[in-house]
Amino acid sequence: MLLSAFYLEYFHGALPCDLCITQRWFHGAIIGYSFIIILIINKILISNKLLVLVVAILWLSSSLAGLYHFGIEMNFWTGPDGCSSNIDFSKDTLTYLLNKSPIKCDEIMFEILGLSLAGWNALASFFIFLLAIILLFNKRLMKI
Repeated sequence: MLLSAFYLEYFHGALPCDLCITQRWFHGAIIGYSFIIILIINKILISNKLLVLVVAILWLSSSLAGLYHFGIEMNFWTGPDGCSSNIDFSKDTLTYLLNKSPIKCDEIMFEILGLSLAGWNALASFFIFLLAIILLFNKRLMKI
């Protein structure tokens, strides 16, 4: 998912908003944690179930971040003030605009099959979370 986000940003001009960047941090944490697990899995005495539980929580967090962003895009709820396309015109409007990100969280930059990237992130992350939970409770797989 992270590679596709970078591909769309650098080759198709789909610039990320602040919430997109937050979602990328979750994926970076998952990648980093996974590399750490791979490097030290046989050298530590921590339970495999605990390692899988942590990665499941990271995937669930990524899914919730994607769902939150998707809800903002669909106008189910409002997002942070600095991430909205609503502008409050007042005497400090110029200062306000200069401090805001030019990419708004409530505007869909790119869609695939009618679903925004935030929506796809929420679905894919939740699906991987479910796979991790199945792995966690599968006695045969967790004996490894």
